[in-house]
Amino acid sequence: MEKTKSRLTIAIFSLILVGGMVAHLLLPDGDISRAERRKLLQFPEITAQSLLSAELSEEVEEYLLDQFPLRDPLRTLKAVWTYYILGQKDNNGVYIAEGSASKLDDTLDEKQLQLFLDKMTYLHETYFPDATVYTAVIPDKNFYLAPGHGYPTLDYDLLFSRVESGLPFSEYIDLTASLTAQDYYATDSHWRQEKLDRVVAALAEAMGLSLSPLSAYEAVTLVGFQGVYYGQAALPLPAEPLVYLQNAVTQAALVSGPENPSPTVYDPAKFENLDGYDVFLSGAQAVLTVENPHAATDRTLVIFRDSYGSSLAPLLLEGYAKITLVDVRYVNSIYLDQFVDFSDVDDVLLLYSTTVINSAGILR
Repeated sequence: MEKTKSRLTIAIFSLILVGGMVAHLLLPDGDISRAERRKLLQFPEITAQSLLSAELSEEVEEYLLDQFPLRDPLRTLKAVWTYYILGQKDNNGVYIAEGSASKLDDTLDEKQLQLFLDKMTYLHETYFPDATVYTAVIPDKNFYLAPGHGYPTLDYDLLFSRVESGLPFSEYIDLTASLTAQDYYATDSHWRQEKLDRVVAALAEAMGLSLSPLSAYEAVTLVGFQGVYYGQAALPLPAEPLVYLQNAVTQAALVSGPENPSPTVYDPAKFENLDGYDVFLSGAQAVLTVENPHAATDRTLVIFRDSYGSSLAPLLLEGYAKITLVDVRYVNSIYLDQFVDFSDVDDVLLLYSTTVINSAGILR
C-alpha cells in the first residue's frame, strides 16, 4: 500500500513537471503582466560571453519564472493561502481593511524628511522667491486605516508639524480632515478625483479661488480599474470604476510639455496603459503646462507635485489662466528654468504625498 502511494505521488509530481514544461513550450510568451504593471522578461540572447559565465543560466532562470504557465493564478493561490488561511497580517507588505488595500509604511525617515524640506527651500530660493507659496501634504491611506485595524504607522503628527514649521515661506493647508479612507481607490494608493470636493474647498479657501463644486461637473466612468496594490497583494480584489470630471473649462484646456503629452486634460485611451491612472494628464510627466482659454483672470499657478496632482490640477483650472505642473522626480531641479518661466508666476503649490516625503531622495 505504501509503495503504491509513493508511486502515485511520484507519478503526479512527474505529470505536473512534464505538463508545466509542455505548456511552457507550447504557449506563447507574454509581453506584460498587467497585475504587476511591468514588462515580462523574454528569452535572453545567447552569446559566447554568457555561455562561458553564469550569466546565461541566471537570465534563463529569471525568464522561466516570468513566463511560467498560470503564473498569476498561482500567485493568487499562494496569497490567499498565506493571508486568509494562515492568517498572515499582510501579503507582500499589503493589507486589506474596510475593503481597501494599503501598503504598510511604519517608519518615518527623518533624514528623508529633511531632504524634502531642503529641496523645497532650494526651489523657493532659486526660482520663486517672490511668489505666494502654499504647502499641502496628502496623507496616505494608512493614516486613516492603520490605527483602527492594529497596523503600525509612521509618526504623522511629527511629519506634518515638521513640514509646516520647516517651510516658513509658505502657508500650510491641512488636508487631513478633508479626506477619509473611502476617498482613495480600493486597489490603489491614489485618491479618487470625484471624492475631492472637500480637498478642493480647503485649497480654494486658503488660496482665494472661486471654483465650481464637483457636483457641477460631468462624471465620466471607465470600468475595470486595477490599481498598484492589486498586483502587489496578488489577492482576488475586485476591479473598480475610475471616474474623471469634466466641464467646459477642462474640455477647452490646452495641455503641452516637452514629453509630448496628450493635448487634452483627460485621455481615456490611456486607461489601457499598465497604469490606468494615466488617464489624468498623461500620467508621469516631468513638466506640463495647462492653459485655460476661458479664464476670467490672468493668475498663474505652478504645482510642484507627485502623481496625485494629475487628478487635482483639473479641478483648480477655473481659478487660473495657466497651471504648470512640475515633477522633480523626473527632471533635475537645476534645469527647471529651461522648461518653466517663473517670471510671471503668481502662486506656487507644494503638493506631496506622505509617501514621497518619506522617500524624498527620489526628488532630483
